[in-house]
Amino acid sequence: MAKFIVACVFLAVALFGLIHGDLILGTINTGDRILYSQVTAAPGIPGALVSRYVNYTGIYNITAIRAYDRTFNRTGQAHVVGGGLYQRFVSIALQTRFIGNPLDFLVEIYGR
Repeated sequence: MAKFIVACVFLAVALFGLIHGDLILGTINTGDRILYSQVTAAPGIPGALVSRYVNYTGIYNITAIRAYDRTFNRTGQAHVVGGGLYQRFVSIALQTRFIGNPLDFLVEIYGR
């Protein structure tokens, strides 16, 4: 019985990791400042996936990137497609995983 409970807990944690749509890269340290903070949202389109791109270019090196999925069922996904940590630019692709779902992300970029 104990093995069954452990297996169920392990499965639940693994499934939570699959549906968790947040992108968290790097660490926010003392001296870092917020370089970019923006909500990117789009309504769901029947029969289609919704996607948006967030592009940031600045004069400071990026130390942390956060993209929080704010939809109720957390069905979005975020990926860095260009630039990134320790560079001065980043391009982030935001997309829904299921057809017809809306998109709602809070994107924050930190650096120094």
